[in-house]
Amino acid sequence: MNVLIFDDLKNDKIIHYILIFLAAAIAGIPLINLRIYGTDDGFIHILRIMGVDEILENGTFPPYICSRYCDGFGYAINLFYPPLVTYGPLLFKMFTGHYYDCLKIYSFFTIFISGITMYKFVYEITKKREISVISAIIYIFIPYRLESIYNRFAIGEFSTFMFLPLLFLGLYNLLNGDGKKHYYIAISASLLMLTHTITTFYAALFSLLYILLNIKKINKTIIKKLAINLVFVLLITAFFSIPLIEHKLAGDYIILDSWKMHSTPHEVYESTVPIKYFFTGIMEKSDMDYKLGVPLIILILLGLPVLKKINKDYKNEYLIMLLIAVLSLLMTTKYFLWLYVPQFFTRLQFAWRMLTFFEFAISIVTAINLYTLIDLIPKQNLKDWMLLLSIILIIASMAKISYDYKYEKQKTLSDEEYEAKMLNQQTIQHMQINREYLTDNTRNANMSLREKGIIVVSGSADIIQENKEGLTLSAKVTNIEKNTTLELPNLYYLGYEVKINGNKINYFESNNGFIAIKIDEDMNQADITVSYTGTTLEKVSYVISLLAFIGFIGYLIKEKRKQNEKSN
Repeated sequence: MNVLIFDDLKNDKIIHYILIFLAAAIAGIPLINLRIYGTDDGFIHILRIMGVDEILENGTFPPYICSRYCDGFGYAINLFYPPLVTYGPLLFKMFTGHYYDCLKIYSFFTIFISGITMYKFVYEITKKREISVISAIIYIFIPYRLESIYNRFAIGEFSTFMFLPLLFLGLYNLLNGDGKKHYYIAISASLLMLTHTITTFYAALFSLLYILLNIKKINKTIIKKLAINLVFVLLITAFFSIPLIEHKLAGDYIILDSWKMHSTPHEVYESTVPIKYFFTGIMEKSDMDYKLGVPLIILILLGLPVLKKINKDYKNEYLIMLLIAVLSLLMTTKYFLWLYVPQFFTRLQFAWRMLTFFEFAISIVTAINLYTLIDLIPKQNLKDWMLLLSIILIIASMAKISYDYKYEKQKTLSDEEYEAKMLNQQTIQHMQINREYLTDNTRNANMSLREKGIIVVSGSADIIQENKEGLTLSAKVTNIEKNTTLELPNLYYLGYEVKINGNKINYFESNNGFIAIKIDEDMNQADITVSYTGTTLEKVSYVISLLAFIGFIGYLIKEKRKQNEKSN
């Protein structure tokens, strides 16, 4: 009976999924009392999903600009930030009436799903369910991910933990397996792109490293499949990337400028972590806790005595993951040459963001370390008990049920109070949100003091009638002198349609970051209308993504049929 129980524990993936769920539930206990508003970025994400919900309810398409935000001048809350971490939490709105609860449910979902994806990846490379479940549980409790949730609430970053294992599963299967799961590359890379662009960029670099380390295995078939996956990624994510590029070319938006976003080589170097803080914890100049923790350090050190004993079937993958872990940890410190790399490679802003990749890789390394040590035990019964005990000890030692919250002192409201306050305000003031999605000109404008209507910037005109509802404006203007410039009460984004007496007129960005028009001739009276329609390119990008998604499903069906025909 004892043998059967342990056979089930080792080999039954359903039991392993249950263990992963229980581990995720323990890791998610602090979510119950978490005050999202008090974290570093939590308030931004409450406002983002609230704003996008309003956009969808209003039927605005493309769903980028929320009219109530930025003092009612319309703010692109959903244009520059990947949409999955907005729409993902909103899916849970059917279970709760609060946006902060949507975020909590989604956060638990990311913890659990990341455990499942890690389990699948490690099983793909080791074919050992024991290693897979250990790796998944370590990954669930890994320190930086918990820090990202409970102190920073960096939703984009901690969401990527779900997709990194799938990316490398696809790469491994293509380069070292039967190639039947290569499409995981397209799925995971698309999801990463729609979750956190910074992590996606560095994931692409590590993927390239992984391919180069397997360069001898490259052939025409592999190159073809890599190209197919890359094309699908670019096309499926077009609805996000194309509008982003279009706005990059059209205006000086803060989010798209490395200097304004403090992501220059010097500033990234300044954010590096002295090695001692991986052991002691919080830096004096930061609220971040960088401590790896005793359990993880012990699991890492186990690699020293067991390195030569690691199974040769997966030792190569072990060494690659060890290299990724060492390199990514090095990149968080001042010993990496951040000052000498091109600015294009310093997009992450903070060097410690590389801990995401360290913890991904080290979860695999440490699981193999532990399993190899246990596997050296000669007696099967004792080996089984050690496996069970190890899983229990990992959960008990790495779980932070009473997480040490470091709420920002000025944020004293509860989530419920904050959400109610934002919902009850007629407009969300520009100082109540992150202002990264504005143009640089808008920095100099005090929106709270600006008149809510049309302003005559130069020349002469009389505004005799004006009505603005959401993103739509209508006005009657009289006595217009030639070459008069009017600044409209809409922040400058592409996709607006401005008409004078029914005829379209081009608009440009004013010195204050608003939409402006210039009237080139004398006019006694003019009817001005403004509406938001989105650009032609934005609409085309949605069609491209939709067709690409349908095409990808068709491609998967075709691939599955081919595989079935070969197996028969």
